[in-house]
Amino acid sequence: MPAPGDASSGISVALLRPIAELLDRLDEDEAGFLAGLGITEASAPNSYVAGSAVDAALDALALRRGDPSFSLTLAWTAAIRPLGLFGHMVWLSGTVRDAIERAAKRYQLVTQRTRLALVEHDGYSILRSTPVTAGARRGRILSEFPFASLAIRARETTKQAFHLRAMRFAHPGEPSAAYEEVFRAPVSFDAALDEFEADHANLALPLTSADPITVEVLDSTVAQLTASATTQPTPFLDRVRKTIAAHADREPSPDEIAKELGISARTLRRHLEQDGTSLRAVVDEVRRARADELLAAGRSVKEVAFALGFSEPSAFSRAYKRWTGKAPSGE
Repeated sequence: MPAPGDASSGISVALLRPIAELLDRLDEDEAGFLAGLGITEASAPNSYVAGSAVDAALDALALRRGDPSFSLTLAWTAAIRPLGLFGHMVWLSGTVRDAIERAAKRYQLVTQRTRLALVEHDGYSILRSTPVTAGARRGRILSEFPFASLAIRARETTKQAFHLRAMRFAHPGEPSAAYEEVFRAPVSFDAALDEFEADHANLALPLTSADPITVEVLDSTVAQLTASATTQPTPFLDRVRKTIAAHADREPSPDEIAKELGISARTLRRHLEQDGTSLRAVVDEVRRARADELLAAGRSVKEVAFALGFSEPSAFSRAYKRWTGKAPSGE
């Protein structure tokens, strides 16, 4: 079995196997890398390895190779084809924005250490990587590799039309020609978070690799793997779910939930982070489950919308599509 990782640090086998394949292309010991992390043929893709163990293994490889930009070396090596099931799913999307949003939505399959979010601004967006546990240490290689891979792949699948506005990393470092070649935009370090900026026009670029039929099949598979990898319920998490479920006809506020649990909103947030989740995720999970229950019982979309406290059926439909990636049955 893989070396255990807690809910805020795990890196998935679904990512580590493809990374091992990249190492093989670089004439490194693929089997030795996996074995050193406790990954065997029987290891499920949605099992996780402690992030600190993965960081140490990659740092050791970079040091032995004398490659200070090993993350970028891996990204260039990955440019031959998308990385594993997750990569194929992402880059069969219709546009760069579609690819990024799908990656953010399913990111838990590859890591439990960080979350991706696309933050909208006037004329541009920021793709931001946020640690699940504030202040937790993350290795430089796995912090840089996803952004470098995305920048390279986005250019290749838009006939070199895609461009970034800026790339920022939270860890210390110095810009170099290697970073300029990968990102082709100003790169800075010691930032608040790992993030890049891209104009809306660049995010709207269509991908030459788009395959709408296949991407839906892969997305469904990844969704199932992600769901089955969710942290097992703890007594505290069960109490939170029951508290939310008691307000089935509306969405309770964080302060209201915390008060009913006899704790502060800050303590509620901290406990949920320790369980590898967030209040937003748990609320969505409970409300989605209730919606599925009502829909399966034959209730109309309109009836379910009002039962869950939505002002309009269209608002419920949008929420349900955000939860599940598809419209509620009956539409």
